[in-house]
Amino acid sequence: MSHEYKGVYKLKLNDDFTKALQYSTEKSVQKGLKSSLIKYNNDIIYTLKEGIFRYNNKKEKFIKDSLMSANFLENDTYFSGNLVVDPKTNTLWGFTNKNIVYFTPGKLNNVPKTIKIYLPASLRRDIAGFESMTNLAGRQYLFGTSRGYIILNLDKINNEKPFKIGISSIEKSILNAQSTPVSLENNNTFKFRNNNLVFTYSVPEFDKYSEVNYQYQLVGMYDEWSNWSTNSEVFFKNLPAGNYTFNVKAKIGNVLSSNVASYSFRIDRPWTLSTPMLLIYFILFSALLFLIHNLYKNYYAKQKQKLIERKQRDFALSQLENEKVIMRLKNEKLQGEIFSKTRELSASTMNIINKNEILRTIKEELSLVKDETNIKPVIKIINKNIANTSDWEMFQEAFNNADSDFLKKIKLLHPSLSPNDLRLCAYLRLNLSSKEIAPLLNISVRSVEIKRYRLRKKMDLPHEDSLVAYILNI
Repeated sequence: MSHEYKGVYKLKLNDDFTKALQYSTEKSVQKGLKSSLIKYNNDIIYTLKEGIFRYNNKKEKFIKDSLMSANFLENDTYFSGNLVVDPKTNTLWGFTNKNIVYFTPGKLNNVPKTIKIYLPASLRRDIAGFESMTNLAGRQYLFGTSRGYIILNLDKINNEKPFKIGISSIEKSILNAQSTPVSLENNNTFKFRNNNLVFTYSVPEFDKYSEVNYQYQLVGMYDEWSNWSTNSEVFFKNLPAGNYTFNVKAKIGNVLSSNVASYSFRIDRPWTLSTPMLLIYFILFSALLFLIHNLYKNYYAKQKQKLIERKQRDFALSQLENEKVIMRLKNEKLQGEIFSKTRELSASTMNIINKNEILRTIKEELSLVKDETNIKPVIKIINKNIANTSDWEMFQEAFNNADSDFLKKIKLLHPSLSPNDLRLCAYLRLNLSSKEIAPLLNISVRSVEIKRYRLRKKMDLPHEDSLVAYILNI
């Protein structure tokens, strides 16, 4: 049993068919409006919007019959799932929005044969879900509508006669402009701006109960065949340049047209893609590549030159740093030598000072002796050693080794200085005090101060300037 709002039920009845012993809801199919449940060729068939389902006793569930469902619903809007069985001819009738469909058993197999009769619901004026089909005699059927009856004689409906399809017209146009007709001869060539084409095709069929379906393909653009449609016109917009072949075929009921209408054509490339323009593009592209190549070449040449200059600059800086290091090491070596010579000079000077001090002390002690006859030669020798010029010569040599340019500079600055003045300047250069200088010159400290005063006068030093500081800065 089936109910549009509750679904399909399986009932177990008693032997007298007077009482339901048990029932269950069938879950393998859905409930639906305008559905039906019938028995045909010992099969239980359930029909609804999703298709036709057969009940499988072994699996105890409904399984969709793809072949019958496709023929029943193909390109038709669902109208009614009501199926009517004609027991006399073992024919199964179905009703769609555009056709009346009847299935007859196959002669060599169990695959049913499907025949469609173009009789739309608007013309039938029947009530969905309450359709009826009664066999009167032979192949005559009585179909009931809401306003009367229709007698259907299948012998007079010949769906097997051959027919041909033809292309009625072709129009070209610029997009959104008025179209103009073109010749139906093959191998026409259209300009690129006229790349919008309308194809109209038809079948010379004058039976008002026959529905014609069309299927087309555009080889070169849409190589797959389109779905079947009752539209007898197709519009292709903005087709790209290339070669095309338009094919169209028709079907009335289950019979295909005996031919496939074809039309071959070509759409030229736009002027921007014409051969001269392509040559210009190639030249421009080559020039652009050449320009880019030169730009990159110059760029990398400049980068290379900058890199070389930077490396040279870094190398020069490195050389300067090395020279600085070498100069610093040389200066350090010279400073060390100067320091060493200065120490030698200081040591030599101190030796002279100590020697003269000792000799003077010995002289003073000898002068206290009353017997001067034996002492005078000794005192004479002491005086000779104190005034010995060899000490000065040795000192001068050591001083020149330590500070060779000093005596030249001071002589150049003050040409009026005497040798004794230069000697005093050398001692002051060593930052010796008057007390230390006196033994070297074999004079008293007071005499050293007088010599220093005279030296300041010769040098024209202001009273506030230090003589030693001035000599040290030369």
